[in-house]
Amino acid sequence: MKVVSQSVGSLRKIDFVDALLRSKGVSAENSVTFEDPGAVGVACVSYVGPVHTFKPANQIYHGIGYRVCGAQTVRIDKPRSFPRGTGRSGMTAIVPASEESAWLSKGPHEMVHFYLSSRLVSDLAAEIYGVDGNHVEIQEAAFHIDESLARYAMIFRERLHDPEPVTELELNAVAHLLGAHLLRRYSNLARRPPSRIDRKLSTAELRTVTDYILAHLDSALRLSELAAVIGMDQYRFARAFQAATEDTPHKYLMRLRIAHAQDLLAASDLSLSTIAATVGFSSQSHMTLAFQRNLSVTPGRYRSERGNVVREESGPVRSVAGAA
Repeated sequence: MKVVSQSVGSLRKIDFVDALLRSKGVSAENSVTFEDPGAVGVACVSYVGPVHTFKPANQIYHGIGYRVCGAQTVRIDKPRSFPRGTGRSGMTAIVPASEESAWLSKGPHEMVHFYLSSRLVSDLAAEIYGVDGNHVEIQEAAFHIDESLARYAMIFRERLHDPEPVTELELNAVAHLLGAHLLRRYSNLARRPPSRIDRKLSTAELRTVTDYILAHLDSALRLSELAAVIGMDQYRFARAFQAATEDTPHKYLMRLRIAHAQDLLAASDLSLSTIAATVGFSSQSHMTLAFQRNLSVTPGRYRSERGNVVREESGPVRSVAGAA
C-alpha cells in the first residue's frame, strides 16, 4: 500500500513553505504531501515563540490556515483598519495563490496549514461548473469562522498524529473537498449552480471498480486510477462512488483489505506480515491497527478464534459492514 511522505522535507517542495519552515521558532511537528508535489499538502505546525512569516505572491498553491490554539497572529502587511486582521483560536484565514501576505505571531501557538494546488481548483471549476477554470478567482478571506474548514483541519490534525500512515486516497479526498468548498464559498463562482447533477455509480460500474481493486489490492491505488477504470474524472467519481456506497474510496478500500485479510487468516497458515503485505497494508502493525479499529480484535486473536475454518462467503464488503 503506497504511503505518502510524512517528512518535513517533502513540504519544502511547496514553494514558500521552505522559507516558512526555516523561520526561527517554527517547528512542523508532522506533515504530509504528494511527492510530486501534487494537489495538496497538509502540515500541523507549532510555533514555540513570537515569529514573523511571509508568503510571496504568484505561487501555485492557495494557502488555508486554521488556528488550533495559542497566542494571537496579526496580519502586518495590511493597514490597522483591515477587518479581521487578528486571528484567534478556531479561526481560519485564506490567502489566494496570487496574493502576498506577512504575519506576526505574538507567542506560542499551533496551526494546521493546507496548501491547495491552484491547478486542481481550476480543474474542479471546469468539472463542477462547466467554465474555463483559468478564469476562476479565489478571494482573500481574513481571519473568520468557517465550520467546514475547521472540521477538515481538526480531522487532519488528528490524522497527522496517528500512527496509521496517511494515504494518497485520503489526500486526494481532502484536496477535492477543499477545492469544491473554496469554489462554492470564496470564488467568483460562489452561489452558481453546478453544471450537471451528480449521480450514483451503477451496479455494473461499482462491480468493475471493486473487481479492479481486488485485482490490485497489494498495489498503490490512486483516485485518478480508480476513476479511469470507468472513464470518469476524479471529482465526479468520488461523489458518485460515495453516493453508491456511503463510503469514501479510501474507507471502501480499507474494508476490502480487512475482509481479504480475514479470509487469509481463517483459511491459511501464512504469517501475519505476509498477509499484511498481500492485502496491501504498509506493515503488520498497520493491519493490526485497522483490525482493532474496525473489528475490535487483533489479527492474531481473530485467527485463534476462527481456527483454520474457511468462513462462509458473504462478500468482501459485507463481512465488515458497519466498520468505520
